[in-house]
Amino acid sequence: MMSNMKKPESLILRRAKAALSIMVERAVEPTPVNYSVWYHYVTGDIKNLNKEIDTFLKKRSLTITDDVNIYLYNKYITPADKNEEEAVSHASQNAQTVLGEIMGVIDKFSGDTQTYNNQIDTHVNDLSKKITDPALKEMAREIISRAVAIRDSGTALHSKLEESRHEVVQLKDSLEKATTESHRDFLTGVSNRKALEKKLDELTAWARESKADLCLLMIDIDHFKRFNDKFGHLVGDEVLKSVGATLFDSIKGKDFVARYGGEEFAVLLPNTPLAGALIVGENIRRTIQETKLTHKDTGDVIAEVTISIGVARYRPEHDSTAVFISRADNALYRSKMGGRNRVTQESF
Repeated sequence: MMSNMKKPESLILRRAKAALSIMVERAVEPTPVNYSVWYHYVTGDIKNLNKEIDTFLKKRSLTITDDVNIYLYNKYITPADKNEEEAVSHASQNAQTVLGEIMGVIDKFSGDTQTYNNQIDTHVNDLSKKITDPALKEMAREIISRAVAIRDSGTALHSKLEESRHEVVQLKDSLEKATTESHRDFLTGVSNRKALEKKLDELTAWARESKADLCLLMIDIDHFKRFNDKFGHLVGDEVLKSVGATLFDSIKGKDFVARYGGEEFAVLLPNTPLAGALIVGENIRRTIQETKLTHKDTGDVIAEVTISIGVARYRPEHDSTAVFISRADNALYRSKMGGRNRVTQESF
């Protein structure tokens, strides 16, 4: 007798779960009337009801609203023989509403996990007090189990999301660092040629629009190959670092320094006329000459470093960035041919 009693309860449970699942999928509000319509749809006991719902479902542009559900309920279910599904029809509206509410909470669970944790716990407690019908109690236990599982997975999800958020922050920081380093010379710490080309495009466009002065210093370390040949590449690297640091310390405001390649550097001086750029170049040249490269352990002077500088002023009406660099480079060449350790302005 006991085994015979369990079969219809399991059937009700399966149908109830299927009905609730479809309602969640179709975003149907879990009201008693709506639940009744979809429960009968799952059982298939009212063929014309299923036929009409299927027609609605085929037309994706149509939404099965509460009004449609009420219409279907009044048309097909009110006159139906309610003894056929006695366990459900005898369930109180309050119990159905509570079940619907908790399913609604579960359906919305993709939101704030901590808020829904509290809501689920409240509904679970209320549910156990309000339902006395054995069949509904079994249904409730299944839903509670599902709710708890989702709650727990939600907690895990919340933790995972926090973990992922932390990883995203780390990735963002790494990306920013990689982007910065991609525009930075790894040895001297100043900007690299790629960054210089970008800055040149920005500042030449600005100079054209604002009619402001923009000057370029092209700088080369004198006899750099001799440092490498005489003292080795480690000393040569120290020379490059020293020059880079001096150049960086010599600029201000929107001035820009970059390693152009090898032993060459470039300095962009916005809002600086040619005469001012020559003064900046001379100050840099003198500072480099006065800086002695010494041995770290003994303090002995290893070598004296000097630089040659070429200076050019940007001419918007004539210059592309390539021509601008070329004119500064030509001035640098003249400095080297003139004896090195000097600053030479462009020739007109």
